[in-house]
Amino acid sequence: MKKIFKYMPVLFIMLLFTSCLKSGLDDLPAFEEASIESFKFEYRWVIKNVDNDQLKLYQMEVATTIDEEANTVMCEITVPNPTDVGAEPTNDFPTAIRDQVTLTELVGYCSISTAATIAPIGGAPELGVVADFSATPIQYEVTAADGTSKIWTVTISDFIK
Repeated sequence: MKKIFKYMPVLFIMLLFTSCLKSGLDDLPAFEEASIESFKFEYRWVIKNVDNDQLKLYQMEVATTIDEEANTVMCEITVPNPTDVGAEPTNDFPTAIRDQVTLTELVGYCSISTAATIAPIGGAPELGVVADFSATPIQYEVTAADGTSKIWTVTISDFIK
């Protein structure tokens, strides 16, 4: 009798978490958009401390022009001045660090359509890691959730420092 009471909670939980619904569920539509909606860049550097290192990052100002028909993205990157960050000079983006910013050591990232994936084509830099964006145009393949894909060309039209 004690064994029955011992296994009753397990049986109850098993019945509680099983579903009787087998049909009648609506099929959700697969998203068919394969677009790049924005493209951004940031610069990352490490501050060496005695106990631990600290990763710092600063987002570049990017003027982006996206052409949905031609599948192109034009980016004009501006490296902000340290005094432009606020009313007074700040240590968040020191001049010494600003002077090191080049197209060869930026981190690129973008927003794409819902449920889509993006992959670099050929020698295009990987997004989300420090990479060389100096050789443009570069291409990425954006694949929608329904399997359709588009090739997008990203060009850095200007780098203002």
